[in-house]
This record gives sequence, C-alpha cells and structure tokens, in this order.
Amino acid sequence: MTPQINSQNFSFLGKGSSLMGKMNLYGPAHLYSSIEGEILMKDDSKLTIERDGKVKGKINCLNLDIHGAFEGVIEAKGKVTIYPSAEVSGQIVAKSFKIHPGSSINFEGHTLQ
Repeated sequence: MTPQINSQNFSFLGKGSSLMGKMNLYGPAHLYSSIEGEILMKDDSKLTIERDGKVKGKINCLNLDIHGAFEGVIEAKGKVTIYPSAEVSGQIVAKSFKIHPGSSINFEGHTLQ
C-alpha cells in the first residue's frame, strides 16, 4: 500500500541543506538546515530550530523553540523558548519568553499584551 503524502502535515528540513528565500510552512516544522530569508508559519503549529539549525532573517509564528542559532527578527504570537545550546541575536516580539541558563543571547525584545 502506498502511503498518502497528503495526510502528512509537517516540515523537516535536514542537516546539510542550505535554503534561501521566503518559506510558507504548514504543520509542525523542524529545521536542521541553514536558512537565510523569511519563514512564515501559516497555521498555529510549533516551529523548532534544532541544534544544528541556523536561521538568519525573519520568522513569523505562534510558538518557537530555539536549540540552534538565530539572527534577525522574530514575531511570535505565543511563546519563544531559548534552550542552553542556542545562540540568538536580533529582535524578538512575543507574548512570552523562556530563556534557559547557558544560552547565548543578545537581543532586544518585548512582550505583547
């Protein structure tokens, strides 16, 4: 039986890949690759920058977990969580932040009401 690709609603961008441009993503997304550009989550699914992931640009999402590297602007309607392995710089606007000890951060940020 052939699996139905239409029923799979996630994005997985693998290690070693390099992408540039504007991306519209649906469903949970896990980024292990190097990305430069704009990422727009088109639904309320979580976006995760994994430990090997590197993103430079702009992200617009609901919730974001950062384990890897990010440089740029984040606009999150929900929560941004920065883990100990993360390196983050730029601007963050979110409903809430959670920053774990050990992360490397240099950003300007504020929370939404």
